[in-house]
Amino acid sequence: MNTQSQIQKQIFAKAEEDEQFRALLLEDPKAAIKDATGVSVPDAINIRVLEDNATDFHLVLPPAGRNLSDQEVSGVAGGIGDIDTW
Repeated sequence: MNTQSQIQKQIFAKAEEDEQFRALLLEDPKAAIKDATGVSVPDAINIRVLEDNATDFHLVLPPAGRNLSDQEVSGVAGGIGDIDTW
């Protein structure tokens, strides 16, 4: 079973070494994820891939009104949850 964190690591590694994959990831994230991992992202899940650069930094907030547990907070940087929760 792949966790979200494991899948992110695979995707980041492939995007670092393969410029065509990186372009596909920015254009069609679901197709790129399936290509890199074999995981099909359900239609109900929306994925936006943003690329940081020298002038743009993206900060992702958790859903409003939800308190995170200590375990969730420690996992935020690397992603949390099982891919099965998608």
